[in-house]
Amino acid sequence: MHRFTFVRGTKRPLATPIVSRIMSGVTACAASMILLTAAAPQTAEAADFPNKPIRLIVGFPPGGGADFVARQVAQQLGETLRTSVVVDNKPGANGTIAASEVARSAADGYTLLLGVTASQAISPALTPSLPYDAIKDFTPITQIGYTPLVLVVNPKLPVKSLADFLQYAKDSKKPIIYGSAGVGNITHLAAEMFLQSAGVTNFQHVPYKGSAQVITDLIGGRVDAYFDTLPSSLPYIQSGQVRALAVTSTERASNAPSIPTAQEAGVPGFHTTTWFGVFGPAKLSPQITEALYKAMRNGMGSKAATESMITRGVQPVLDRPDEFATELQADLKRWREVAGKANISL
Repeated sequence: MHRFTFVRGTKRPLATPIVSRIMSGVTACAASMILLTAAAPQTAEAADFPNKPIRLIVGFPPGGGADFVARQVAQQLGETLRTSVVVDNKPGANGTIAASEVARSAADGYTLLLGVTASQAISPALTPSLPYDAIKDFTPITQIGYTPLVLVVNPKLPVKSLADFLQYAKDSKKPIIYGSAGVGNITHLAAEMFLQSAGVTNFQHVPYKGSAQVITDLIGGRVDAYFDTLPSSLPYIQSGQVRALAVTSTERASNAPSIPTAQEAGVPGFHTTTWFGVFGPAKLSPQITEALYKAMRNGMGSKAATESMITRGVQPVLDRPDEFATELQADLKRWREVAGKANISL
């Protein structure tokens, strides 16, 4: 006969210690079976990964900087994982079309995004109606690398350094004209961040439809200054058609070591870059995320890949997924603050 104890004020029986232990064991066993059953498909899937081609979507057309990085990643990732990695160009809307497609994809590791600052930080900071959440809808895998921007000016401007330029701007009776590759573009936001950091206001923004047009007008004297990506401006710097005053990274660029950083040149705290990173859809399993990270670190970390990236002006990073996630959140917060102060939205 089972014995029961009744608690005062209730008719609910309490099991004896022996019965409690039996029930606890049954419950624990059942729970373990449920967990093992749920985890089995994911574990098996991760162990078998990859067993078919991987698609790497990039939100820009062939021939540009993002496309170059994507093809480097595809080559190294394919060789390391011994599978085919296909680059799929889906240009448009600063990379957000490509990002939207990956956000809607199955979280199985076979659809990845070559994300950039524009699609994963700037557009989300400026556009509240994007069809994806930059944090919730993606799994960061690694930041491949970054490219600094460089402040270039017309060589006829009577300035030789960043300090000269800031003093010239303060003394000028007319606004300093700075160009950008479009409203909300990294070349626009970097300039706004610089003005906020330096505490100067005598500047007027002129947006263009692309970098090439800005450079043309900078050389022609119709624009005074421009925050361009370093690889884009480097040929004009080397030929003397424009003058470089500072790079925006925290360290000098390895392919242009004579150009000081903005922090070295007198604007403490100012730094920004345009970066490239690999993302999967949200809820990508930790096992597949780790497998992809290790493969990219091994492949892109090789001497040949590193030298190829540096030659094109991309400084390799290859940080861990959790480190990349932290950097992404900080970058998104930074651009929201800059855009808010400058009253910029898209």
